[in-house]
Amino acid sequence: MGISKEEAIKELQNRETVFVAYSQATKLPYVKCDEETYNDQAWIFSTEEGIKEFGKKMIEDKILLMGMKYEKKDYPRFYGTLYAIGVNSVVWVDGENQIEVELTRIARQADFSQLEPKKQPLFNSTLQLSGIYFMQELRRPIKKEERTVNLREMEEELIVNLKKSEFLVAMATDPEDPTKVNIPYLKNKQGDILQPAFTDVMEFDKFARGKKLRAAKVPFAKLPGLIINQAKAFVINPMGFNLILDRVQLGKILGVEIPPAAAPAESAPAEAAA
Repeated sequence: MGISKEEAIKELQNRETVFVAYSQATKLPYVKCDEETYNDQAWIFSTEEGIKEFGKKMIEDKILLMGMKYEKKDYPRFYGTLYAIGVNSVVWVDGENQIEVELTRIARQADFSQLEPKKQPLFNSTLQLSGIYFMQELRRPIKKEERTVNLREMEEELIVNLKKSEFLVAMATDPEDPTKVNIPYLKNKQGDILQPAFTDVMEFDKFARGKKLRAAKVPFAKLPGLIINQAKAFVINPMGFNLILDRVQLGKILGVEIPPAAAPAESAPAEAAA
């Protein structure tokens, strides 16, 4: 005997714990486009065993997942994340039963329309979704000839969404000199300096947690003018799908020439942020 949609909704709203399939490629909920409905689905399980079984099946297609446990108190934040990344339905898996439920029937999307434009938080769900699909496929450890989707088309869609989006750039006021602004940066394993930028407030908050940072909202075309001298690239959503755009790539997308990064100084005019 299957499970009804109403029963699934009650479980997704009231169950004490659920387990969510996360993509190792994006550090975000794994998203799948349904072949029949074209809904963008997240996958939620009633038990840890269920998500482990699902993960083993997905390894056959070289899709690497991990399970994230959510408690009832965290559901509003989790469902808010699904709205922020463009998911419009979830697949609820309870033992042998599974059923698709529209996200709007589980949780309401926060409405910020009453706030004045300057105070409305930034969200880029279309960009997030295209970035997730691209990175899930790009980072799948398979040979080029094994791909069944057109990665180039996915990349082109991502670029279109990048160009029409606004981003949050992090800044910190120097405690010793309030007129001076420090720009946080990251370093990769090679020691290259990467400057973070964020598609939305949720991604910014992940990075800013525990740090005294503020954000400036800027269109994509203005990013080259904000890159610090020593940064080799921007990294979009470093705690999420982690898209690195170096100066050459950024220039090609925008049709401009961006000077190369300056040689690292002994004391770079930036603030390290691990």
